Amino acid sequence: MRAEDDLTYQEYKEGVEDAMSLIKHSGWTPRQVTDWMTEEDNELLIGTSEALWIISIGAYEVEHDILEERVLEQLSYHIPRYEMGKYNDITPEERELLEKDIAFIRSKVELWKLKSYED
Repeated sequence: MRAEDDLTYQEYKEGVEDAMSLIKHSGWTPRQVTDWMTEEDNELLIGTSEALWIISIGAYEVEHDILEERVLEQLSYHIPRYEMGKYNDITPEERELLEKDIAFIRSKVELWKLKSYED
């Protein structure tokens, strides 16, 4: 399920990049940015939308070596769920980019093993 059917993974990534510019331009910490993003986009934090949002944040934070522990925890939940086929409303174009980001994340960090991957 998606909060906004027309919002693509690429658009999530672009939104994350725009928000993360606050680190450089305003001196915010990654945590301050993700707190602000959570407040702004709280209605998007459901189902597939939440997974796409978290993975796009994770890819950015891993690439820039600023990965927050709480983002790693969420990646450790959503990436395995994606790999289990829990999110079935992803387009082929999104899937290609998403899988590239997931492979990148997995190449740089070890995901936690969680007790449950259910809702």
